[in-house]
Amino acid sequence: AGRLILVILPFALLLFAYFMGSATRLAENPTDKLLPSAVQMADAVNRMAFTADTRTGDYLLWQDSASSLKRLAIGLGISALLGLCLGIAAGILPLFGAPLSPLLTVLSMVPPLAILPILFIVFGLGELSKVMLIVIGITPILARDL
Repeated sequence: AGRLILVILPFALLLFAYFMGSATRLAENPTDKLLPSAVQMADAVNRMAFTADTRTGDYLLWQDSASSLKRLAIGLGISALLGLCLGIAAGILPLFGAPLSPLLTVLSMVPPLAILPILFIVFGLGELSKVMLIVIGITPILARDL
């Protein structure tokens, strides 16, 4: 029981600090949106998940979640295929693996979000740049660790 309390305590303290800060800010300015109250968050979830958008008729939370999962599945599939091929080729062929290994190590340490502006310039704001961000973030790590 004592161990469970130690596990829960940091989360409880964080929630307590959040709700105290939220109550303080909302007492000064009830329209403040920086730290919403639990009621405001529940209303937002209810509106996004269970109320159809007036413009499109979609339930935004579910539509956006489905789009994100589709991008993730495509990016992960491409990354798995590329990472597997590159990793196995680097392991089997020393002439291929010797120059590729340092490159994969460096690329795996670059935060993918640092590359995001370049991807938006090169590929635009569509689906391709978002999928490429996932591919660039996952492929070097998979290939390096195989």
